[in-house]
Amino acid sequence: MIRFTSEQPLDGGLLERAFTLDGVPGLLWTSATAPGTAPATTPPILLGHPGGLDGMRPRLLERARQCVASGFAAATLELPGAGDRPRLPGVDLARADLRRALEAGEAVGGDVVDRLVLPLVELAVPEWRGLVDGLLALPGVGGPVGYSGG
Repeated sequence: MIRFTSEQPLDGGLLERAFTLDGVPGLLWTSATAPGTAPATTPPILLGHPGGLDGMRPRLLERARQCVASGFAAATLELPGAGDRPRLPGVDLARADLRRALEAGEAVGGDVVDRLVLPLVELAVPEWRGLVDGLLALPGVGGPVGYSGG
């Protein structure tokens, strides 16, 4: 269940609402138009990102503005191991190995990618599914649901 923790109108008719979903922080952006002037249901677009909502917020906000201007809502969740969420030591080690290989101009082995991506997918997919369910239960939000980002 989505629990809203704050709400702030932003310029350009955008409304940003922070929430938690089973303790995971997230953000929802919708149009701030007056009731009755928006469509009966607004389809949401999930905004993927590499983690760290605080650091990614400017880029996410710009993408959310584009989504809302095109008639959609936009939402995102903090990724496992990012922000204030508990660290994932194996993922952090894989991320460090990836950086070392890239800085050295070496090929990145498939094992590094697997150690980085697979644990995140295993943890994040159920959370994003919960986000879809939570969004579709909100008044004024309805499917289909889109996804943008990585």
